[in-house]
Amino acid sequence: MHGPASALLIPVPEAAQLVSGDSVLPPHVTVLHPFVGARRIDGSLVRALEEVLREFPAFDFTLTRLDRFPGVLYAAPEPAEPFIAITEACARRWPEHPPYGGAFESIVPHLTIAETDVPESETPSYAARLPVVARAREVVLLAPGRGGTWSKRAAIPLSAPDRPRDLTTRPA
Repeated sequence: MHGPASALLIPVPEAAQLVSGDSVLPPHVTVLHPFVGARRIDGSLVRALEEVLREFPAFDFTLTRLDRFPGVLYAAPEPAEPFIAITEACARRWPEHPPYGGAFESIVPHLTIAETDVPESETPSYAARLPVVARAREVVLLAPGRGGTWSKRAAIPLSAPDRPRDLTTRPA
């Protein structure tokens, strides 16, 4: 794969109070993971992402309710459709990287709150923090680094006229 898999995410800083403190990633809704190997990230990949994402405007959404996958408590964004459309567009461009590695039949946009079995008795404390009103402004490309940390390699603004900030080249 050319190094560990990267990820495309839509950051949701407005949801910081929802996410478990032991998360290694900022609050987000996943677009594609696993994505390209970290060593394949370069300027041409960032330009291809810009091309795919240029049709998508920034949008407002609300985290309105809690739901679960096995072992995961998450907040569901509404509307879900813009997230699905972005994910589908990226998956069409990179069919070798289907959402969640092709493990699921459908795309369910979600913001992971905890990746453990949160007891039902604790769910009301998370539910009390909803709704969270947020805005999807950009898609970020993150790559795993040493020690379990992730680094931002590019940030592609949604519907912004500027070019994405390419973080793949480092100053000399």
